[in-house]
Amino acid sequence: MQIHPKIAETPPMSLERSSRQPGGFQVRHRSFGIYQGSAIALAFWHPSSTMPEYGLCRFSTKEKAQALIDFLTSSACAEPLDAEDLAIEPFDLAEHERLTADPLPSAWEQPI
Repeated sequence: MQIHPKIAETPPMSLERSSRQPGGFQVRHRSFGIYQGSAIALAFWHPSSTMPEYGLCRFSTKEKAQALIDFLTSSACAEPLDAEDLAIEPFDLAEHERLTADPLPSAWEQPI
C-alpha cells in the first residue's frame, strides 16, 4: 500500500526503544493486521507485510494513534482506508517482544 509523505510524521519501523515500553496503543486493520510503521513511502502491517522482525508500532497516546487513523482515512492519503476497518487497541508488548526476539534477516539484507 503506497501512502502520502505525511506518513513520515508517524514513527518509523518500530525497532526504537519506545516500542519496548509497557503501555501505549497500536492500530489494527481488520484485514492487514497491526501497523508496524512506514518505510520507503509504504505502510507495513503485521502479518500481511511478512516482516515480523520489525515488531509493532507503539503509540504513546490514543490521540497519536487516532491521528494516524485520521490520516489513513483522509483524502491526503494516496490510498485512503475505510475507518471501519481500523481500531485502536492496547499495545501488545509481549507480541512485539516475541516478533523481535529472534529477528529474521530482511530480503534486502541477504547477500546476492
